[in-house]
Amino acid sequence: MKNRIVFLPVDERFCTRDYFLLLAKAAGLNVVTPDKRLLGMKKTTPDIQRLHEWIKNTVRGDDILVASVDMIVHGGLIPSRMSLESDQTLNKRLEILDYIKSIGTKIYAGVCVTRAPFYNSAEEEPDYWQYYGENIYNISRELVKFYEKKITSDELAQSIAKVPSWISEDFFIRRNRNFRLVSRVIDYVKKGTIDFLNLTLDDNTQGSLSLWESEKHQKKVDDLGLLSKVSIHAGADESTLTLLAKVLCDEFKVTPKFKVVYTEPEYKSFIPAYEGRPLEQGIKSHILSAGGQLCENGEDIIFYAHNPTARKESNEQEDVESERYTETVDSLKESESIVGIACIKYTNGSDNSMAKAVLNARLNWNIFNFAGWNTAGNTVGTVCACSIIQYLGKKGLLKIDSYEMLKLQFVFFLEHWAFQSNVRIDLIKKANDEKGVPPWSVIPIERWAVDFTKNELKSYADFIAQGIGFVYGDFDIFFPWHRSFELGVTVKTAKD
Repeated sequence: MKNRIVFLPVDERFCTRDYFLLLAKAAGLNVVTPDKRLLGMKKTTPDIQRLHEWIKNTVRGDDILVASVDMIVHGGLIPSRMSLESDQTLNKRLEILDYIKSIGTKIYAGVCVTRAPFYNSAEEEPDYWQYYGENIYNISRELVKFYEKKITSDELAQSIAKVPSWISEDFFIRRNRNFRLVSRVIDYVKKGTIDFLNLTLDDNTQGSLSLWESEKHQKKVDDLGLLSKVSIHAGADESTLTLLAKVLCDEFKVTPKFKVVYTEPEYKSFIPAYEGRPLEQGIKSHILSAGGQLCENGEDIIFYAHNPTARKESNEQEDVESERYTETVDSLKESESIVGIACIKYTNGSDNSMAKAVLNARLNWNIFNFAGWNTAGNTVGTVCACSIIQYLGKKGLLKIDSYEMLKLQFVFFLEHWAFQSNVRIDLIKKANDEKGVPPWSVIPIERWAVDFTKNELKSYADFIAQGIGFVYGDFDIFFPWHRSFELGVTVKTAKD
């Protein structure tokens, strides 16, 4: 593809920024993106005026912009939950999209429905969430019941009264403001400024305010006749990967046919953790938003879902021999189609048994890809994007760099499986027991944590490299937000 892609991630994390850059590099795409220093850091909002200047000075008429609206107007995903900016300010910032469209640039955008997590933690929320998070979560669910006329205003008031009035007021003001912003973004699709919108629900459940809001947005999309231009589904961090695949499908005018296969077909309607809709519905939405088509007999791409039967985290997984899945994986080896393996049996990490079975199978990684991280939506979107790019390479529409694609798979296995499902558990325990550091934080012991994690990952890395046929020299790791929840990985070639 000759067009440049100007990429504006939702934040500076490895999973939201570097996954995209690594995949784009493997696909031979020309991507321009701001320096990480322009993107802020977690709760630290970037200089948005300076960021907008970068955009205006960079974007050309023949470019394609893949951008997070949350970054453009709030300064990132976490700031979107915390910002105190007015509707007027946010709407003014949104107008930069009108300028970009005026010079002829295509715009593929993502925006998140604000979450309301169920726990007491201010890690990614306003400070008062540390003390009133559970109460606010309950208020949000009671609010849905009130909207649906299942409880009275007096019952709702009783729930609201459990938190200080200034906190509930702050929550409602911020929430309603963000709802109006998303609605305005949909208007930007209607008037043709945004060519395609990926509207994602960040951590939601049945009965949640996020899900209720998304249904109102869906009705607006339906009423405006925008079904082909707006996708609404669970996810967040993978959103721009989905948009990258959609861009390429649109540019090459192809619609890859997906056939979905489940490890546990009787559980395909199971609702995964942190999501509010059945898995099969979520997979279909992700496929469509990435530019694909669900088709029982069309097998351009086989989407293999190693799906959950219960809501369990990766640190709660069963100890099952990998041979249990050997026959299944071996059957996939016979396929001539692209095969994407979405390891979503557990949340926040891959299934040990499936990962080992896949690596032991010695698959052809020119047509296979694997992911298994965070939520089901995160993994499903990642696999859809990688599968589509491999498909476009197979058709000769893209020139895939096999080494770079293998490197991406190496990173995925190292982070999604080795770290998230194994090393992270030991890291947290040792940090707590031996260093007196509470779970998730690594700030007081970060140098030790980096050394410990890398050392523990070395044996996994060799096994992964052998399993996918990848030759590397060394790798380094870092903690993007100075916590143990996720990794950044840099891979050195054998020549380095």
